[in-house]
Amino acid sequence: MQKQQEYISQLDGLRAFAVALVVLFHWFPEGEGINVIANGPVGVTLFFVLSGFLITRILLASRNYLASHGLAATYKNFMLRRMLRIFPLYYLTLLVIWSIRYIDFFPKIPSQLYYNPAYYLLYISNFLIEKLHDWSDVLSPFWSLAVEEQFYIFWPFVVLTVPLRYMRGTLIATVVLGIASRAILGSFGYSEGVLMPTCLDAFGLGAIWAYVSYFDKSVVKFLKTLNVLAVIGLGVFLFICFNNDESWLKTLFFRTSMSLFCLYLVAKASYGKGFPSIIGSILDNAFMRHIGRVSYGLYVYHMLVPTLVVPFIVKVLNRYLHITLTFSENSLKLVSLVVLILLATASWYIFEAPFIKLKKYFQLSRVKPSATTINAAAE
Repeated sequence: MQKQQEYISQLDGLRAFAVALVVLFHWFPEGEGINVIANGPVGVTLFFVLSGFLITRILLASRNYLASHGLAATYKNFMLRRMLRIFPLYYLTLLVIWSIRYIDFFPKIPSQLYYNPAYYLLYISNFLIEKLHDWSDVLSPFWSLAVEEQFYIFWPFVVLTVPLRYMRGTLIATVVLGIASRAILGSFGYSEGVLMPTCLDAFGLGAIWAYVSYFDKSVVKFLKTLNVLAVIGLGVFLFICFNNDESWLKTLFFRTSMSLFCLYLVAKASYGKGFPSIIGSILDNAFMRHIGRVSYGLYVYHMLVPTLVVPFIVKVLNRYLHITLTFSENSLKLVSLVVLILLATASWYIFEAPFIKLKKYFQLSRVKPSATTINAAAE
């Protein structure tokens, strides 16, 4: 078994990269300029692969706790730790968005939360996207948060109960199931790709790397194979991006192609000393690590800042300080970016971190927290 590493700083750098891609995708015209490739789907897929890797590694390490405490206690502690990280900010945001509709001073924003609140409250907004195909909702990016939560609910049963001798085959089957589910669901008209089973190949590939690296199962051979698969995946991804026609290739392998080169990034960043030279320096940069640490807040707020927060600030300045601000399209994006980073930073230190500290009361292991545990806290 591979010795557990300390804090893997480059994974925070990858989170910064992932959330930057999502912001670019939503703040600039789709299919044009910087978004000529599918930045948003790549960012979301990178988050999925990271989650598959880190969560599976946590659960593999928790099998010792399972042996002494049982499945129910292990599952309870795992879910409580996830809830402390995810729920407070998520539900606070829903509460704020729901409340401001009754205050005339706040700008009005389009959201299905007002008409279909149960989908958001129950973490099933991805089903609402599949039902209505409404991407104009400012909370539409929450579909991926719903997918992750649904994955967290069932995945512990897989990793904690499947005998280790069957684990490799189970993880490979998970990847295949993700691809097959897109074919099956697509044949019934569910083609948005936002239902949790359609994302299983991304989670599953991350989980395979967790298994290989945790048990040191031919890591060098795996990485050599991954180098080839990542190049193939990147080629397929670019081909699909520049050939926008809907096809079976896009339906089946678009997310898989992204997942392969995202897995390459995750594996390289988390093995040994991580990426060397300039790439490693960028991922290890203090600012990048900070952006990665607050990436959850950045993801939750990034659609709200330009549509709600900045217009609200402008109205406050105008009404109470008689300062009139007007922005060009580009200056609005720059101001929004500064406000977004400041808001996510304040959110992390003032609101999110106190809840994260409560995770110590629900430990899954008696040993010193590993890189898995530390990095998962930033998810």
